[in-house]
Amino acid sequence: LVLVDGVPRSMNDLDTDEIETFTVLKDAAATAVYGSEGANGVVLITTKRGRAQKTIITFNAQYSIATPTRMPELMNSWDYLSMWNEASWNDAGNPNWDSYMQNSAPYSAEALARYRDGVDPDLYPNSIWTDLLSNNTQNQRYTVNLRGGSEKTKFFVSGAYYKENGIFQSNPIEKYDANIGLDRYNLRTNVDMDITSTTKISVDLSGQYKTKNNPGNSSDAIFDMITQFPTHYIPMYYSDGSISEHYTYDPTTRSNPYNMLNHYGYTKSWSMNAQSKVSLEQKLDVITKGLSWKGSVSFDASAYSVIKREKSPNSFYATGRDETGNLIKTEVKQGTALGNPTYSSSGGEKKIYIETSLNYKRLFQEKHDVSGILLYMQKESQNQN
Repeated sequence: LVLVDGVPRSMNDLDTDEIETFTVLKDAAATAVYGSEGANGVVLITTKRGRAQKTIITFNAQYSIATPTRMPELMNSWDYLSMWNEASWNDAGNPNWDSYMQNSAPYSAEALARYRDGVDPDLYPNSIWTDLLSNNTQNQRYTVNLRGGSEKTKFFVSGAYYKENGIFQSNPIEKYDANIGLDRYNLRTNVDMDITSTTKISVDLSGQYKTKNNPGNSSDAIFDMITQFPTHYIPMYYSDGSISEHYTYDPTTRSNPYNMLNHYGYTKSWSMNAQSKVSLEQKLDVITKGLSWKGSVSFDASAYSVIKREKSPNSFYATGRDETGNLIKTEVKQGTALGNPTYSSSGGEKKIYIETSLNYKRLFQEKHDVSGILLYMQKESQNQN
């Protein structure tokens, strides 16, 4: 169970500069008041609030680089095919090596030399598919906070922007961005007002807007093909600009990773979250010292939208060159242009949370601390897809 300012909410999109305290409750006594929902522990998050002080403006800028702890390393074409020849030689019973290489080896010494020297990368490619992965990713975060107030009115206002780039090296020639990416905007305002010496009202408003971008194929599928597709089959693309694909193409088990990343469209999603809370706290010392009442009402709303636009390229497989040196190619697959969304989804959710409590806390003779709480809460949620 996660409670943000006393309300069950997600903490995923909170900006770190908004957080004042972060507490984890695990023992049964501490979580008992939350019932069965707190059986696995409770996370209490309180956001920053205003103070009786001159307004302080804080600006924070961060730029971070994240590097994978380990990346796969692919064997180049020449080494791979040399070991293939050696494996075939072992299967043949280890005959005379020179004779085998000249007459029976899957790849001749001349062909191996072409792969090694890069004489004709179109026909003798060395496609290191991990070049489609960046060595690191970058993220940026900018926040502006205003904190201050008087003895009777206090406020905290925060605005934040966060951006994170993906690990893929997408092709900027396309009219869309096929890389993974995230942009998020946060806004929060917390206001506390002392109406009387015993009555306090608080109004909290916050919101998040987020966009995410992904390739047309899933990241898992692209990464799997990057690590599995042979480096000697085809170049990422041919030198004349045409799209390459192996003649054994299969969309799920054998597909050019470069095409999977750059030429199969994109998926984009938008999401918006808005949270509001009004709370009233009344001291009841007139009845007995240490007694107080608190009530709060919160209304949260969220909405999302997802679209996917697909395309596929006209792809070819080169088998040689003609007399003038042009590639001789056969068509592997006919492509389709980027069209209307092939998938779209939208939906939303609203949540209403009501809580009221009667609290008692008093210290007797500076030795005996007595406290108690009587709590009632009610919540309602509606989903729309």
